[in-house]
Amino acid sequence: MLVSVLGNTLSAAEAPRKQAEIDLITIKKEPQFLLAALSVGRNTSLSVEIRQAALTSMRMFVQQNWSPEENDGFHMHIPDEAKNQIRPGVLDLVLNAEDERKVKIAAR
Repeated sequence: MLVSVLGNTLSAAEAPRKQAEIDLITIKKEPQFLLAALSVGRNTSLSVEIRQAALTSMRMFVQQNWSPEENDGFHMHIPDEAKNQIRPGVLDLVLNAEDERKVKIAAR
């Protein structure tokens, strides 16, 4: 489902794109979102655009929620066990010589 939603966020057609953006907000509330986005980003059988969209969404989510200053209801708590899975996955992606440069940039 994440792959199709990400694909629709890239659509030139306004209606599917707007719906996909709404769907992505909902998906981000799921506990497995970060790992799913990382998995999509690392999947070399998918298009570069989909992989970039997954990693960009993941990066923005992490920037907002990794270490929120307070629990104000606007931030999602990322459990330590999820953080411990994300760190090495992102590092591996960035250091992997086989991945395309555009995908690596989205992961940073």
